[in-house]
Amino acid sequence: MRRITAMIRKEFHQIRSDKFMLRFLIAAPIFQLIILGYSLTMETEHVKTVICDLDRTSISRQFTEEISNNDRFDVIGTVGSYYDMETDIRRWNVVIGIYIPPDFSRNLGKNGRGDILALLDSVNGNQALTAFGYLKQIAAESALQLAPVHVQEEYLSKGGNVIINTHYWYNPELRNQAYMVPGIVVLIITIITLMLGSMSIVKEKEAGTLEQLMVTPLGKIELILGKQIPFLIYSFIELIIILKLAEFIFKIHLAGSLFSLYLIIFLYLFTSLGLGLFVSTLAKTQQQALFIAWFFMVFMIMLSGFFIPIENMPRALKLITLINPLRYMMTSVREIYLKATPLVFLSDQILPLFLLGTGIFTASVIKFRKKLS
Repeated sequence: MRRITAMIRKEFHQIRSDKFMLRFLIAAPIFQLIILGYSLTMETEHVKTVICDLDRTSISRQFTEEISNNDRFDVIGTVGSYYDMETDIRRWNVVIGIYIPPDFSRNLGKNGRGDILALLDSVNGNQALTAFGYLKQIAAESALQLAPVHVQEEYLSKGGNVIINTHYWYNPELRNQAYMVPGIVVLIITIITLMLGSMSIVKEKEAGTLEQLMVTPLGKIELILGKQIPFLIYSFIELIIILKLAEFIFKIHLAGSLFSLYLIIFLYLFTSLGLGLFVSTLAKTQQQALFIAWFFMVFMIMLSGFFIPIENMPRALKLITLINPLRYMMTSVREIYLKATPLVFLSDQILPLFLLGTGIFTASVIKFRKKLS
């Protein structure tokens, strides 16, 4: 018993002596509780919506106001034609387009039944189904209010309604695998690259070989590139293999360009390995590197839009996601795979990813050089 007690005291002393790990173990769960507690919600809210009202009557305006006043939808504007509504969906500006035909109010006043059309971006099948359910509920509640009094009794007996005809785009079968599997592949490669990058320099330190490398003719930048480029090539090949395997197993087909996909992959791996290198400069041991990498991974994954749509998060967390490289990778891969989105429409994903990658890698190099000095 004395020997066990002595060992326990020794471990407590070791934990207290490592000030960095002690602070990290206390602070990390608190940050995770606060941020993840606010970000995790299964509700579908603030679905971006555009409305094309060709009826232009008080009845159609009242119906669109019912949608605009509902927290489930964010009506970002109205358009004057069906083509413009389609364009907004193709350009990824909205999730739902609602088309109200010119005869909507006339039919509703005549027989208590008015037809509208809803176009839904169903890349995320669950979100599309939930949003359609909310829209259907609004239509059912509005039908009695909008129909004239003299047709309400007949409307009730015949079961008339505001009928919503739907078109699901990009994922018409609403297959969950089509949405989730590309994201899962991205998560897998994120874990691999962060671990590889975070362990690279620390492993050399613990083995005592870093000092030996520093007395060689290699410069500091050459040393970093020599350590990271093999990981970059390995991760790139592994990601391609996993994607092809996912396509074969889950019958997911690439709708977009291979060049676009490979460009996004390269930028993301560059960023992810740079973050791993930054973690490696912070840690003194491999154990510390694993803890810090895990800390970053939890936030990156939960704030990437993989589980919870970013639109559903509080405003403060939405701002935090802007510095999360995984967010841009997740969105880009899904857009290329399911929507064949060309690079010109992915510029708002590629540019932030490039800037983040450059900034993270530069900070890692500076931190590494200072540490060696």
